[in-house]
Amino acid sequence: MKVIVFGATGGLGHRVWRRAIDAGHSVVALVRTPSRLDSSDPRHALLQVVQGDAMDAKAVSVAAEGCEVLVNCTSPASGNSALEMAESIVAIAAKAGVLRYYMVGGLGALWVPGSNRSVLMQDWNDVEAMKSFGIDRPMPKEVIQNMTKGHLASMDFMAGTGLAHAFLCPGLMVEGPASPTRVVTLDELGGTSVVKVAYDDVAETVVEDIEVGRLIGHRVCVAAA
Repeated sequence: MKVIVFGATGGLGHRVWRRAIDAGHSVVALVRTPSRLDSSDPRHALLQVVQGDAMDAKAVSVAAEGCEVLVNCTSPASGNSALEMAESIVAIAAKAGVLRYYMVGGLGALWVPGSNRSVLMQDWNDVEAMKSFGIDRPMPKEVIQNMTKGHLASMDFMAGTGLAHAFLCPGLMVEGPASPTRVVTLDELGGTSVVKVAYDDVAETVVEDIEVGRLIGHRVCVAAA
């Protein structure tokens, strides 16, 4: 399939495009700074690189032309919200013919098992709780709440489009190898360790689904067994 990746120079994005090429897909990367892509990787020769910003309608339209699948690994930049980023990318990509979307959000958008609530991170009210899970970059409650609200707003937007999509909801993504025992659950928190997850686990979960679409229509938790 032909896949376009946004955020291809980031921790998750560069793993997604490499794995997608390994899986035999044709991959386009829309990046602001092409020099940040690892040109020493032999897969780089197979990557179609388009320079531009995700908020630039013309650049997105050119890059997305002919693509069937979109993977959005971006973090909002230059003051743009997660919702604005999603609205910009998806509206233009849909006009270009993209049929399926994998959007990356955060852990706080998942249901808490048995509660039918998706406000876990908004209820997390002190930084000591984060430290207890081994997170060494504590953030104020307000920052976590705003991130979660942005992801939930993006999910509502995607649902309203009627487009086929999955919303990846990882915890704090960190360096490290993919786990052979990772757990992928739909809509609810799952596994025994959900706060941290390896970039590679999330990337593999996305790329493995590109052909089958099992995750489409769901919020997706990737965690340790």
